[in-house]
Amino acid sequence: MKKIHFLILVSTIVMSCDSQKSIIKNGQTYENFRGFEPTDATEYNAKVNIVVKDEFVEKEIKLLSPQEVLSFLNNETVLVSIGQIDFDGKISYIPVTLSAKGSSYKITMDYMKFATLGQVDKDGKFLGYKRVGVGLRLISQITTFESGINIGDISSIGIAAKAGKLNGTLMIEVIGIKSKEVTTLLPLPSEINQSTIQSAMQALATIKSKIYDPETVLYPQVMAVKEEKENTIDKNAGLTLETNPSIKTDSAIAIFTDSKEIDNKVKLQFENNPATSLSKVDAANKLVTEAFEFLFSKDVEQTIDKFNQCERVYPQYHSVFEINQLLKSNKESLKDKTSPKWASVASTLLERYSWKLSTEIKNQLKIMSGK
Repeated sequence: MKKIHFLILVSTIVMSCDSQKSIIKNGQTYENFRGFEPTDATEYNAKVNIVVKDEFVEKEIKLLSPQEVLSFLNNETVLVSIGQIDFDGKISYIPVTLSAKGSSYKITMDYMKFATLGQVDKDGKFLGYKRVGVGLRLISQITTFESGINIGDISSIGIAAKAGKLNGTLMIEVIGIKSKEVTTLLPLPSEINQSTIQSAMQALATIKSKIYDPETVLYPQVMAVKEEKENTIDKNAGLTLETNPSIKTDSAIAIFTDSKEIDNKVKLQFENNPATSLSKVDAANKLVTEAFEFLFSKDVEQTIDKFNQCERVYPQYHSVFEINQLLKSNKESLKDKTSPKWASVASTLLERYSWKLSTEIKNQLKIMSGK
């Protein structure tokens, strides 16, 4: 019986390794990986709303006091991202932790204190999210000589380097944290080995403790981005705006114009100049108007899609959530444009959710409901 259990365990491990290798070889992970991807730290220029004496106050993010910044950046995470480097030097982030032989990787370990902000283009299309904050970053860029190395664990990388199974470089970044003491504490590693990794980890732990020191000045940066799924992204999108319950409006650097050549990740990373953007209220109003246009043409799927976008752009905007729930609960019936359920839904919208709707929309709802 013990022998059978042992064989099952070995088979499971082998299948797991083969599965990871298959994922890498077939490129499946590049399509399916949907996590936040680290970016080079980028200046973030925007006005934000902070709470001062139980009231919202709008203030430029770079003018916030350290305490106000810490209040705004109310999330923390430690994130390890593994990127495989191809022959052209491009990086594709993958959800596996075991190496393939003769491959190159960029492993990024982030500690972030951040706020997650949604972003849309000028037409209200949702692009994705960015993490804006301060933090510490340890980057190891390696080439492996053997397969099966656990490259998701920084200690394992050091052990493998000592055994001659890989080589590479180590880099440390302190992002948005400024003080004389932090500069003094920053080590200068070069090659990867157990000693440099241990020294780097100790230094980062000490620097992390300095975030709350009164002498430390904090400058939030864009540290990671996450694109919305392909079928909800407008590839013709241009200027952007920031949308978050505590954020006013930001948008695009002037050099970015409508172009298919501009990658959405680039937009998420760089477009945050408040000079030429829609407000989130304007974006939400536009999406609601489009949603009702689809509703009156009895296209339930497009209607729900527009209301979904509105919820992401401006959570809790008027009665959008309740209207969307009503539509989703009756979606199957509403796929039939001749269904009497359309009149029933229109009647419910008039009775319960007509607050803030325009007179024109209300009149069309009355016609649809038969009243």
